Amino acid sequence: MGVGQIGWKAGGPESIFERLMGETMELVPAADGVAIEIAKGDILYQIAGSGRLCRPADRRVSVSRTTSGQAMRSGVIQICHEATSAANPSKALWAELGINSMIYVPLLRGREGIGVLLLASSLPHAFSPKDVLQLSGVADFVASVTGAVLDFIDVTEQAEIATTRGQLASQVTPDACPFALARSAFITKVLQPETQRRASTRRRIEKVMRTGALTMVAQPIMSLDANRQIVEVEALARFNTTPSRAPDYWFHEASSVGLGVALELFAIRRGLELLTRLPDSVSLAINAGPATFVSDELGEILGTVDATRVIVELTEHTDIVDSPQLQGACRNLRGLGCRIAIDDTGTGFASLAVVLQVAPDIIKIDRELTRGIDTHPVRRALASALVTFGNEIGAEVVAEGIETIEQLNTLVDVGVRYGQGFYLARPAPLAELDQLFATLRPWHRGHARFERERSPDAPVIDGQRQSPHAKNPSMG
Repeated sequence: MGVGQIGWKAGGPESIFERLMGETMELVPAADGVAIEIAKGDILYQIAGSGRLCRPADRRVSVSRTTSGQAMRSGVIQICHEATSAANPSKALWAELGINSMIYVPLLRGREGIGVLLLASSLPHAFSPKDVLQLSGVADFVASVTGAVLDFIDVTEQAEIATTRGQLASQVTPDACPFALARSAFITKVLQPETQRRASTRRRIEKVMRTGALTMVAQPIMSLDANRQIVEVEALARFNTTPSRAPDYWFHEASSVGLGVALELFAIRRGLELLTRLPDSVSLAINAGPATFVSDELGEILGTVDATRVIVELTEHTDIVDSPQLQGACRNLRGLGCRIAIDDTGTGFASLAVVLQVAPDIIKIDRELTRGIDTHPVRRALASALVTFGNEIGAEVVAEGIETIEQLNTLVDVGVRYGQGFYLARPAPLAELDQLFATLRPWHRGHARFERERSPDAPVIDGQRQSPHAKNPSMG
């Protein structure tokens, strides 16, 4: 980074310079512009400016041929009562900015000049001997603060360079420079803790994908009638590593460092491995956030399996992608044979808006709506409305989070035909679900309840299924 950009690096240095300039104008009321110039070789760079001197940021002038340079070389404050006079080399700029008076305060560290503090006024002869005295009293402080900020920036840049070099070297020869890596990590933790946190998070997520610390379990989705048959299983991620955190936390953390899609796709690949171990009549549901849902990589992965047995559940609706991109992804996934489910429906406007865009094959009622549905009339009414809506567009409704017999009975009463939750079956490795599959046999595609086909007259608009009166065919 060049010295001309010093004032605009991050928030810390810039905010310090802003306070310096603001307090300087408070100290000298005649000033209506303040700037800081920093020397590098024979050039003075303006790195910060305020008021009338805000516009010429990044201005460069000669140390040897300007009043600024004379002040820095001599260590004496210079005053220019007529800034637009013929003798001033910057007269054209000052005239353009409406500046008629200037004060040049040298900033010294010991005997070395490091820069100049400029004060400007639109009035001629604006500054008095009192102003010069005031500025003389604070010049050493301004120089010390400015020098400290420059040192901080220089050390920070060196830390960034050392960290980058250390990381590159460690990728080639992991044990080549442990001391250099430790030293750069120490500096980064002190000066740039957020950078260190993000790097640590990325390493943790990458390690999960590299070592196989992510495993998949399956939770059955069943019919809610007396037969209680399995129609689908949902693949759910579990993280078998430290720190011990819920899966949602891991995915959120991965997203915060730009690895959200990569981690979701990794989990989807692992989840699809379950497909070959399921009975042929049972479908597999995988979860995808908006960015993963619209990604080309998802379609490529699904192209390697029997996608007609896959249900893609769209999650996280609060920051949903734009409608054309979302609808294009729906067309592509349906073209592969996938069905689409909307997860967590009924808990906010965003989820209902996405239902309207996607026209899903499956609507999943969120567990927050299921909780207390047996005692809460409003929750019951909303679930009933979702069932009616599903019937109108030809989508099946699945209730999540069923934990009691009372919740199950209420859901059945309002017309919900499928559900999942701890009351029915907990998530578990497929090997532990074999007995459940044997006891509660998978749904048979030939069952009369699933022999209804979509209406042949149902229109298709922009790649979305529009079935006003047809039931959805088998979820299995």
